[in-house]
Amino acid sequence: MNLNNKGFYNGENRQFSSDQFIAVFPNAISDDLCSAFIEWYNAMSEQGLTMSSMEDMTVRRGTIRKDEVIHIPRGVPMQNFPDGMCQALWANLSECFIEYNNIYFIDRPITSDNFKAHRVQLSSGYHEWHHEHSHEFQDRILAWHLTLEAPEMGGETEFLYQSMRVNPKVGQLAIWPAGFTHKHRGNPPLEGQKTYLTGWFTLVPEQQ
Repeated sequence: MNLNNKGFYNGENRQFSSDQFIAVFPNAISDDLCSAFIEWYNAMSEQGLTMSSMEDMTVRRGTIRKDEVIHIPRGVPMQNFPDGMCQALWANLSECFIEYNNIYFIDRPITSDNFKAHRVQLSSGYHEWHHEHSHEFQDRILAWHLTLEAPEMGGETEFLYQSMRVNPKVGQLAIWPAGFTHKHRGNPPLEGQKTYLTGWFTLVPEQQ
């Protein structure tokens, strides 16, 4: 993917790529913020507060994975995270979404208010083709993926119908449609491990 667009995100006018409704924003968050999330994740892992992906009932049952995951549900106070990490995350994510929406206009109000933190070990990951929209999650419009720690080799996010692989890079954000047109999988890290945040932009419920 070539850098073929320019927009204002992470406080600067930066180039990003968009192709077949997949947008990739290099350096969407700073290295310092990535390091802060990694330090937080390590602390949670050392205290036994992560779960395996086999325990996370939001993934498909019967899938054997060695990943560690922390699921941050809606409504968790952002001040529970140190040093304003989440405030900075949401601010930068919002800037990137605005640039995405400038290209692919979405005529419905949507929001993103929860996420997961994943750590993928060597040769692990979610290798099955899948998409993010389902009967259980009908409100999902877009998915997002933010790399905090990149392996030395492997670990790409691969899209089936677009014949595209997005290489993981520290601080890089990818946004794409949640539906069946964008089936994807996480390729295994071949050297090192991968740590990332992932979440969704969902429809804002209509007022009754």
